[in-house]
Amino acid sequence: MKLEHLIQAYNFNKIPAKIEKEIDSPEEKAGVIKFNEDIYASYLLDEEEFVSSVNLFINAIKANNLDIQLKHTTDVIIIIQKTIELITDVTQEEANNIMKSLGLFNGKLKEKAVRLIDYIYEIKPENGIIIFSMLKENKEIPPVKSQSKK
Repeated sequence: MKLEHLIQAYNFNKIPAKIEKEIDSPEEKAGVIKFNEDIYASYLLDEEEFVSSVNLFINAIKANNLDIQLKHTTDVIIIIQKTIELITDVTQEEANNIMKSLGLFNGKLKEKAVRLIDYIYEIKPENGIIIFSMLKENKEIPPVKSQSKK
C-alpha cells in the first residue's frame, strides 16, 4: 500500500494519523507517522514507494487513571489490528488471529515473532514501551531454467 493511501485509510477508519517526519535519500525512503502523543510508527518504503515495513512504538503506560489506561489500550489494539489489515490486505478476523499468535491477549506480553505469507510480525515489550513490527519478506525468486528437448 502506498503511504498516502495508508494515511487516508487510517483516518477513514477514525484513527487520526499524520506524517510527522519524512526521510528521502538515495539510500532509503522512510519516516514517522504520529497517531497521538503515546503512539508513533516508523515506516520504510520499497523502491516502488509501497510501505514495506512498519514499527509501532507505543508507550504502554498512559496514566494512573484506569479509564484513561483502558481507552489507551483499546486504541493500541485497534491501531495494531488496522495496520495489519491495511498493509497486508487481510480481514479483521485474520488480523486478530495474528495478534493472538503473537500473544497480545495472553495477559503477560513476551517477545514473540510470527511469519505468515509474505510478512514477519513481531511484538516486543521493553521498559514500558511496546514495539510492534511488520516486515515484508523480500523473497528472491530464482529464474526458471528453460529445458529444451533434444
